[in-house]
Amino acid sequence: MGFWSGLKKLVKKVVRAVKAVVRIVVRVVITIVNSLTFGLFDLLFGFFTWPRKRLRLHVFICTADGKPVVSPADVMPTIERVKKIYKDRFNVEVRPYSETFVEIIKEPAPASVLDYEGGAAAFGSEFGEAGEFFAQHLAGWVGIPISLTFPITVFVVRSLSDGLLGVSLSVVGDYIVIAPPGLAERTALAHEMGHTCSLWHSGTQSNLMFASSPAGDEAKWFQKNLLRSSRHVQYW
Repeated sequence: MGFWSGLKKLVKKVVRAVKAVVRIVVRVVITIVNSLTFGLFDLLFGFFTWPRKRLRLHVFICTADGKPVVSPADVMPTIERVKKIYKDRFNVEVRPYSETFVEIIKEPAPASVLDYEGGAAAFGSEFGEAGEFFAQHLAGWVGIPISLTFPITVFVVRSLSDGLLGVSLSVVGDYIVIAPPGLAERTALAHEMGHTCSLWHSGTQSNLMFASSPAGDEAKWFQKNLLRSSRHVQYW
């Protein structure tokens, strides 16, 4: 009995890992294709921030002990700040992927999601239970992309390790994990969205991608090129 139970667990881990690898490969391929087609103009001339582009965003609030970890009303001020930063700095209009920006996942989230391991452990989580949970709830994906807008999905969890405010898998990810303190910090979500749209950390405190908090919301010319050429930022 113990042998078969262990074998089933091993098979499940292998299946999860294979699915995660496929997801990552698909994202990398889409990123390359987009950069050479729809994103090529902005990759070269994005610093002009013209014409206006669009990014779709969907926020899922996780449930713990029968209650959402925050209320939708707690999320909306954060979204409004994101909308302003992306419009002012990149001429990118942040729109909801569906009818509204925010939705509550009523099914209980596993502990690996609610108390998420950030930092270097985040990439490893993509191959486990947490990654599988996120993949099942991604906006615009059902195993494969079902929308040419490639939305960014945000999961609001109970806590993040090491006092982190938010976590992104960078360009190979389509989702962001953020804790309630990150919603309160002025640029945390906009910063993590920047990572998802190919931006890396900056050493300038006034920059949106400054590695520590608090940070500003400025953007350098090449950051505009990279973000506007992301697969998540489209003309439609």
